[in-house]
Parts: sequence; structure tokens; C-alpha cells
Amino acid sequence: MSSRAKRSEKIKKEKKNLFIISALSVFEEKGFNNTRIKDITKKAGTSVGNLYGYFKSKEEIFDVIISGIAELMISKFRELFTYFKQNRAPPISAVKSLFRGYAKIFRTKKETFLIFFEQMGGINATYRTKRNKIIDDFTDEVEKIIVKLSEFEARDQNSKISARVWTSTVLGVFTWWIRNDFEPEEEELVNNLTDFLVKGTMTK
Repeated sequence: MSSRAKRSEKIKKEKKNLFIISALSVFEEKGFNNTRIKDITKKAGTSVGNLYGYFKSKEEIFDVIISGIAELMISKFRELFTYFKQNRAPPISAVKSLFRGYAKIFRTKKETFLIFFEQMGGINATYRTKRNKIIDDFTDEVEKIIVKLSEFEARDQNSKISARVWTSTVLGVFTWWIRNDFEPEEEELVNNLTDFLVKGTMTK
């Protein structure tokens, strides 16, 4: 690819990201249903026609946003599972590292997570189904961790139920943390969350 073509691709990517960031801000402020394309382009400082060169609708922008957040949510648990397979590290320290990673993501993607947790389910049936599918996929990855943890100290439990408890707790606690303006301190949050979930999973 020529340097001119590379510059062109970079500009397109930057413009597309501008529309995504602008849409996030407007979705957070007005809610998805009340947002118009014109609101997004006004925030981005450009024209409606310009946006249509990158996205067909606000739904398409929303899908890009949600796909990104879904991958972030799930990838961290996949990384932990891979780590457990390769290293028999103390589970508590490994899980704490996972939650520190989540804390960083939640800080930097605050608006995206709030839209996912607080708006997506109320948009329409399609998005409710999509949201539930993402949470189900997340829970499937969590269940692998539950099963792996049981190898360190056997405990008779239903891994599917335990995975649902983990999912509800992790997502609920981090959403509350966002809304509480990131109080308490990150390390206190991580320590309490880890102790509660890991010990609750492993203790006989």
C-alpha cells in the first residue's frame, strides 16, 4: 500500500472513530431511542451526509459499539482460562489480575458499559436478545473458570449456577462502581470481589 493510500485509510479510520465517540456521548446523554443522526453529526462537527459515508444508521453505529464491548468482556475471561491451563498459579492472585484488568476497562469505557447495562435491554426485542446472548456467552467463559478453579480444591457444585452468580456479581458490582464515581478505591474493590467469588467457589 502506498503512503498516500495509508494516509487515506488513517483518515477514514479517524473519522469513523469520531462518529463512534460522538454517538457514545449522545447515546449516554439522550438515550438510544431519543438520539437522531443529526445529534451525532452535530456532536462530531460534520454533516449528516458525511456520516452516511461510514454508517447506514445509528443502529449500525450501536452494533459496532456493542460488538466491541462484548469482545472486551469475554476476552478477559478467555485470557484467564488460558493462563490457568498453562500455569498452576494461585487462583486468587490470577483472578485479582483479571479484575484489575476489568477495572481499567470500565474506567476507560465507562459510557459504553453504561449503555450496554442500562439502555440496551430497553431499546427493542432485537437488542434485548442480543444483550442476553452476550451475557450468555460471557457466562459460558466464566463457567470454564469455575470448572478450572475446582481443580485446585474440589467442591461439589453446579458450575452453571455458580457461573451465573459470578456473572451477576461481577457485572453488577462494576456497574455500581461506575455509577459511584469509582469509589471505593480500585484495590479494595478487587480484593473484596475476588475473596467473595473465589472463596465462595472453592471453599468446601
